[in-house]
Amino acid sequence: MAREIKEAISMETKEEIDCEALAADVVNKTRTNVLLTKTTMTSIADRSGFNRLTISKLLDKKKDMPLRMWLAAVYESGADPCEILSKAIRELSALADV
Repeated sequence: MAREIKEAISMETKEEIDCEALAADVVNKTRTNVLLTKTTMTSIADRSGFNRLTISKLLDKKKDMPLRMWLAAVYESGADPCEILSKAIRELSALADV
């Protein structure tokens, strides 16, 4: 999986990565996974140290969130952070090519 991220990033380095769009897409994918797996804000809060309302608000905004919070949401929902990042980078690259 690390190789996939490295390849996705190296493909994208030819063009500038839109970090804001990438972060929004990553948070959106994480939010979807949290909802589909019925992961509770309490479990994410316990793991990240942030409060439930803050987590919920940041997931709903689909913009950006602290790395610690994002990792807690990803792991609590059973997702793979490398997979989410590489998929988002590939999709962003595909959109840039259009």
